[in-house]
Amino acid sequence: MRRIFDAIVIGSGAAAFSAADWLFKENITDIAVITENRLSGTSRNTGSDKQTYYKLSMDGFSQDSPYKMASDMFEGGSCDGEKMYLQAVNSSKCFLRLCNYGVNFPQDKFGGFPGYKTDHDNTVRATSIGPLTSKVMTEKLENVVLYENGTPLFNNRQVVEILKDGNKAVGVVALNTQTEEFEIFYARNVICATGAPACVYEKSVYPHSQHGMTGVLIQAGVRLCNFSQWQYGMASVDFRWNVSGSFMQVVPRFVSVDKNGNESEFLDEYFKDKKEMFGNVFLKGYQWPFSFERAELSSKVDFAVHNEIKKGRKVYLDFTRNPDGFSIGFLGDEAKEYLTKNNAFAETPVERLEKLNPKAIDVYRKQNIDLYTEKLRIAVCAQHNNGGVLTDNNYETDVKNLYVIGEAAGTFGLARPGGSALNDTQVGGLLCARHIKNKAFSGNDSFVQRDVYDKYKDFETDETVDYSYIKTKMSNSAAFLRKKEECEELLSEIDAILSDLTFKHKSLSAYFYDKDMLISAKALLETILGEMPLTGSRGGAIYTENDSVINENQYYRDYITVTDFGKVTFEKTKVVPVLNEPFEKYLKIN
Repeated sequence: MRRIFDAIVIGSGAAAFSAADWLFKENITDIAVITENRLSGTSRNTGSDKQTYYKLSMDGFSQDSPYKMASDMFEGGSCDGEKMYLQAVNSSKCFLRLCNYGVNFPQDKFGGFPGYKTDHDNTVRATSIGPLTSKVMTEKLENVVLYENGTPLFNNRQVVEILKDGNKAVGVVALNTQTEEFEIFYARNVICATGAPACVYEKSVYPHSQHGMTGVLIQAGVRLCNFSQWQYGMASVDFRWNVSGSFMQVVPRFVSVDKNGNESEFLDEYFKDKKEMFGNVFLKGYQWPFSFERAELSSKVDFAVHNEIKKGRKVYLDFTRNPDGFSIGFLGDEAKEYLTKNNAFAETPVERLEKLNPKAIDVYRKQNIDLYTEKLRIAVCAQHNNGGVLTDNNYETDVKNLYVIGEAAGTFGLARPGGSALNDTQVGGLLCARHIKNKAFSGNDSFVQRDVYDKYKDFETDETVDYSYIKTKMSNSAAFLRKKEECEELLSEIDAILSDLTFKHKSLSAYFYDKDMLISAKALLETILGEMPLTGSRGGAIYTENDSVINENQYYRDYITVTDFGKVTFEKTKVVPVLNEPFEKYLKIN
């Protein structure tokens, strides 16, 4: 009989190490971390101008409460109010743990944590340590988990199957990508922290190393929640990085270049005058994700970029010189006040960026990209899946003992405050660890030993297999612009591939990656086609039928979308709870 862990955590990002540490703190120490590549993944490899962490206000003067924070997140629409309350009420505990581990969030001289305004929020709950917030979080948590707690880590293991006994998860099958052998890890609890299905899109800000394993979870029998709700925003594509916040607030030059090298500044075609254009570029910093509600405002910038690329042009941000006709006088009061407070007025966009946020320049410099002399090629890219796997308040799925946390979980709805995803990585780990602690372990679990070798023995190497074109089609037809007819055609194409999918590819690893991508893409298309004819355009996407935009039916903001193997239903959202019990009741309980 192979060893049985009390819990295994799949992944090596901020959510995975958070869960492993909370488990250890709850005295669940017979655990392990499994990852396909310790240094890959979104937490360690992505960011923005100043990557945001969203938390309860702790600046010493803002009036805030968990109920208020939860209500603000709930206002985004189509999300669970109870989960938003759990996110808020556990925010401070999780945030201060990171501070204690050495994540150096800015503090004032009295020890308060000042904040700033982020997208989809009007408070100052946002904080940051710069462009690499999640990377530093991951590294600090990893150090505690691996070296202080001594939790074992199994690297180079690609999980390809969730093992089940009835409707209970009992472990996983992993491909050792170095030996190409299959291994089984038995566990009483399985926590999946593997991020979004980044594999479904070609135009993506996710690192190339980020795949996700949503398809594996779908095959295990989970349902999905709000799976169609993605965030899309402008990002550099040669080096994948979000160009939000400061990158927009310094008002760079937008340039498209045709095949002959001819340049044009194209934004003028979309705005009535310079003042409107420059004002909306500045606001794009706060309002970086594409939004249907702002389609005639700052999100026009996304449209413009996308349309230029459709013409066969390449689109660039140019920080070396001002846009044609630029004048500080064309900026609105909010922009002038912001730049004045930050002493960020200068002759060129890159000089303004140097004053406003020099670390944003350094990110590209480390990739041998010099914003003082080079243009930055961009596109509108997939950036975050607000939805994902459906879980309960403990982050447990429909499959007993199988938990999904972080971006792989369907926590958010149509819109979320920027940085709330990083808070979610920490809170999700805490809640599932608490739930596992409160279970009674018999110590005599009967785990049937599986032999997976026969199941996967007939693999054939075939260098010609290539499904990358599916990702291109997903970016063209099922990203922030979604056409019913093209989605239907693409779904039929993927169904045909999956029905005749043979066990051959360039490598075993590539086979399982592409199978996961195809299953995830199929589920996304099924969700779009089952949901959006009723809900219409909303959140981060515009939906069309016969080239006509279907406007949002706001009735559905009070519902979450649930996808169960192609069947799409709507469930009424739970509102933010109001708890008004006397203190003595809780004193007696504790």
